[in-house]
Amino acid sequence: MRTHHHLLSKILVSGLVVPALGLIGVGANQPNTVQAAGVNVVTKTDNYRSPTQQPEYKAVPKKYRSAIPVQFLGINDLHGGLSTTGDVQIGSKTYKDAGTVARMASYLNIAQNHFKKVNKSNNTFRVEAGDMVGAAPANSSLLAHESTMHVLRAMNFKIGTLGNHEFDRGLAEFNRILTGAKPAATADKLVKNYPHQASKIDLIDANVIRKTTNKPPYGYQPYTIRTVKAHGQKAKVGFIGIDTTDLPHLTLYNNYKAFKLLDEAKTIVKYDKVLNKKGVKAVVVLAHTGVASENGKTTGDVVDILKKVNQIDPKNNVGLYVAGHSHQYANAVIGKTRVVQAVYTGKAYDDTQGYINPKTGKFVGLTSHVYPVLSKKADKKVKSNAKVAAIVKDADKRVAPKVNEVIGKAGTNKPITGRLHNTSTMENAAGELVVDGQLYEAKKAGTNPDFAMTNTGGIRADLDVKSNGDITWGAATAVQPFGNILQVVTMTGKQIEAALNQQYDENQHYYLQISGLKYTYTDTGNKDQPYKVVKMTKENGEPISSTGTYRVVINDFLHGGGDNFFAFKNTPIVGSIGSDTDVFVNYIKDMKAANTLITAPKLDRKVYQRAGSAKQAIIVALPIQNVFTVNE
Repeated sequence: MRTHHHLLSKILVSGLVVPALGLIGVGANQPNTVQAAGVNVVTKTDNYRSPTQQPEYKAVPKKYRSAIPVQFLGINDLHGGLSTTGDVQIGSKTYKDAGTVARMASYLNIAQNHFKKVNKSNNTFRVEAGDMVGAAPANSSLLAHESTMHVLRAMNFKIGTLGNHEFDRGLAEFNRILTGAKPAATADKLVKNYPHQASKIDLIDANVIRKTTNKPPYGYQPYTIRTVKAHGQKAKVGFIGIDTTDLPHLTLYNNYKAFKLLDEAKTIVKYDKVLNKKGVKAVVVLAHTGVASENGKTTGDVVDILKKVNQIDPKNNVGLYVAGHSHQYANAVIGKTRVVQAVYTGKAYDDTQGYINPKTGKFVGLTSHVYPVLSKKADKKVKSNAKVAAIVKDADKRVAPKVNEVIGKAGTNKPITGRLHNTSTMENAAGELVVDGQLYEAKKAGTNPDFAMTNTGGIRADLDVKSNGDITWGAATAVQPFGNILQVVTMTGKQIEAALNQQYDENQHYYLQISGLKYTYTDTGNKDQPYKVVKMTKENGEPISSTGTYRVVINDFLHGGGDNFFAFKNTPIVGSIGSDTDVFVNYIKDMKAANTLITAPKLDRKVYQRAGSAKQAIIVALPIQNVFTVNE
């Protein structure tokens, strides 16, 4: 999915994008400072060296030798990505095939052991900033994400906060796997048979509260305090947990209706003051709010939040802000606060080190870096952590039968090809099958949609078909693996036209797959916008009116302006029908129940007409190679 998350930020529902800010210091490269309403935003470019190679991490500076050393190792948006690998961009550099939790575990251990060796200190905190689970591969999702909880426990993550995906199956279910309680009697056998154990994560949540009690649910606390020691002296560190207030746009109504979402900045200020009264002057915020650092600039919700925090209380003690949600690299300083975000799905982690002045109790000398989890090919010296690898191997073995479950039948034994086999009009069969399924299931749910659209980049694979025509659960979920929430929104014909036209800007990297409508487009002579839509109709040929109102099924990524399809952004939501993964699986199952064979749709929904010609130009269905980044 064209997840240019840096462009999304403004707040991407399924993945926000926000550029991050960086602190000037040893190892920084060409910091860029801008003024944001009285608050400096300093963006940093990491120099891509490991913690053992960073000059500022090799020895304790003389001025801090009597201070208390601290380290914060952070991740965000793991999304149950136990075995997930892919390219990851950190600053201006891209790392190939980064990821897997087994390798991440080893890198975290290396970073912590190095910190301990240099500082003679055990003051390391492993923290996470939400979306531990959700939109996950089968070895997590089919086990109700308990395998992910086992992995986080094995990696010694001790403090975390909520993201929007913790609500995917209802917060009660997330709390069950967090605490290791038994599943419901109606749970799948795979889940019932999986070992249930507490994650040992101290979940903090300051701004998601029950409407009935005005308190966080399930006994979660808004903050937690830890004591650190060194040189016979003590200090306290406070952690505040924050979730995005965009939650109502990111999950089903039933999953959030019991809760109120409090303003992020005001909540941070409130609990910073509470902590201050308790003698805590070193504060860390774990927040599932987006930020991104790119091209020397840091932007996104975190910038706005911290700007507001500083406006309300310029004397706040927030020294570190571990962000999430936008799935991008971030390393910056906003005002006096370090901000980091380690991309997503275990492809990177952040390492913040510094000190606490034992006299003032405040942070001093904080520096941060974001590191890739390098592939075995890129770093042969680092071996996968055996304990974590064993958990993943066990999960793979348990889910294999389900992954191979037959859910439907195809008309032929040939694969239905996806985004790497787009025609010259940028249509692909798997993509249009996906949106056909979304339109069908939305109608079945009674939401009365007219059309369905999805981003081509979200079609992650061909729909593989067995030699006997069988379609398996694993094949279907490989096409739609992310679990983005499908929403039914209202749009005018003019907005729909704008969305379609947005396919033809930005060098035409990003396209939509459409169902329920057809359109004709032609040349403009403008190199920045070479084509434009000239005619839109429903499938039956009825014209789509520019002033008419229509219901369109889209995923929450697009609803947040994902892939710069800003025409979808903030359109009114009239309903949700669940995750795109589940909907596609259910569609194939429904077709099987109706004895309907799955076949590749005819790719005739987009028609190119040469400018100045009344006749349609010949469309040749040639594969076109496109470059897409992984979806949130």
